[in-house]
Amino acid sequence: MFFNKGKKEKKTKKTNITNMLTPTPKEDKKKIIKTQMNLSSSDNKVYFGALGGMGEKIGCNLYLYGTRGEWIIIDMGIGFPTERMAGAEYVIPDTTFLRSIKDRIKAILLTHSHEDHYGAIPYIWPEIRCPIYGSAFALKMLENKLAENDLLGKVPMKKVSKEGAHFKIGHFDIEYFHFTHSIPQSNGIIIRTEQGNILHTGDWKFDPTPLIDTTTDMNALKRVAKEGVLAIMCDSTNALELEHSRSEADVIIELEKVIKNIKEGKVVITCFSTNVARIESIYKSAKATGRKLVVMGRSMETVIDIAKSEGYLKDFDYLSAEEAYKLDNRQVLYLCTGTQGEPRSVLTRVSENTYTDLKLHAGDTVIFSSKMIPGNEESILAVQNNLSRMGVNVIATIDNPKIHASGHGSKPELEQLYNLLKPQIVVPVHGEPIHIFRNAKIAQGCKIQHVEIINNGDFIELEAGKKPHITEVIPTGEIIIDGTRHISSTNEIFSARRKINYNGAVFISLVLNKSGLAEKPEISSFGVFETDGSGFTKSAIVKEIQSTIKNLSKKELTKDETIKEITKASARRVIRDLMDKKPPISVHIIRK
Repeated sequence: MFFNKGKKEKKTKKTNITNMLTPTPKEDKKKIIKTQMNLSSSDNKVYFGALGGMGEKIGCNLYLYGTRGEWIIIDMGIGFPTERMAGAEYVIPDTTFLRSIKDRIKAILLTHSHEDHYGAIPYIWPEIRCPIYGSAFALKMLENKLAENDLLGKVPMKKVSKEGAHFKIGHFDIEYFHFTHSIPQSNGIIIRTEQGNILHTGDWKFDPTPLIDTTTDMNALKRVAKEGVLAIMCDSTNALELEHSRSEADVIIELEKVIKNIKEGKVVITCFSTNVARIESIYKSAKATGRKLVVMGRSMETVIDIAKSEGYLKDFDYLSAEEAYKLDNRQVLYLCTGTQGEPRSVLTRVSENTYTDLKLHAGDTVIFSSKMIPGNEESILAVQNNLSRMGVNVIATIDNPKIHASGHGSKPELEQLYNLLKPQIVVPVHGEPIHIFRNAKIAQGCKIQHVEIINNGDFIELEAGKKPHITEVIPTGEIIIDGTRHISSTNEIFSARRKINYNGAVFISLVLNKSGLAEKPEISSFGVFETDGSGFTKSAIVKEIQSTIKNLSKKELTKDETIKEITKASARRVIRDLMDKKPPISVHIIRK
């Protein structure tokens, strides 16, 4: 699991990089002695662990650092549900461990304001109630979330200067510094401890011309490199990309070219609503091509308002849909939400022809200035297919990669960071397994002494001059936000929804008296029987139930559960034989 500088392999044996990077298997974890991490104020070791963000669908970032009986949290993000979580809205990390140490948690530190890094705060903060540190932009974004959850004014928030800040939280010495990303005021965090300096990167890249904000604060990185770095907990999102990430300034040039070449029809462009740098690029491209910008989508408008209040998007103005009606198509550029095919986004509704303020027709063009986030491919392609059926020209990064620039560092940037800071330890974070493993290989290639891959729930001990090792494994998992409820991802409600989705559902009502059926069984369904037709299957089920109940003893007729089970079995036999389906069946009994 660790990389050891100077360790030699026999010439006849190749290094198995995959095996070296395999996380501790479950059977080995059972042997780990529970240490009750740093409950003592005399324990000056540093502990790091993740409750979310490690080796899963991207999201749910939540990382913890502990020393001398105190803890800080870095980021607290949401994830998005998979198909198995049918009907769910969001996913958040399991908070059981946080509740157990809530009196020891000193603060939540936000690296930036993307939802996968701060969106879970309204759901988790009420359980731990500690101060939250972040940039002015991040805290304004958070305020919107808190207002939606009736928490505005109840959460203590401490603003960190966008130029950086240096302060103490208990036994942690904290330094914020600017890291370039796609949203304003993104930060890396240096944590100085008795064991050494730790860098938690957040989301980052090296962009020489970032358009908004300044370039990454290289002076801060050089300063901590000179001091010496114990560990880097580093974003893995773009570890698979072999070329240096594209600069935002290059995107403007390409967007202008693409838009200039469109001679007819409406032009619509979509990007992430939080990508303020891209919004600026699109606005400048509109101006350069003689077009007026029309912004559509509440989340996009909210981000624009916050960005303007913080001094970004200067001289930025846009039209309403009503104002755009008066102009020729060649004078307008529509900017819409919906880059990931979100169900209620503007572009999704436009593609379904259900959005009244914008209608597209054959010959119009839609530009996707974004990448597909893993897991969203199906919803994005559904939108693009709908648009194509209309005769709309779809331009995506697969057609022209230069219309998008990622906000995450790729392989050359990871190498640059590791070679500059020369940490003793690298722990890849924030990514699916393939991203995390690739990041680990990159670190190994930079001769990092120890590279540690951990899973959610694993806590490692960091001590100067020693190999990191897993010291405790905390039970963790996913909590689903389902309407107003917080429920486990393993709750049977989700398997029931999936079964109904594929098989429909059948409902049977029985009216019974002491002798048996008092009335003919009533049968209804969702998605199983046709609403019209002969009703042959329903009739067959009724006959089977009548026959079965007729043969029950008087004692059996008094037991509702027995009757429910034999009724379900009767209905299942008929439906299986006639339809080859296995829908969930619910039986209701009324007694006279």
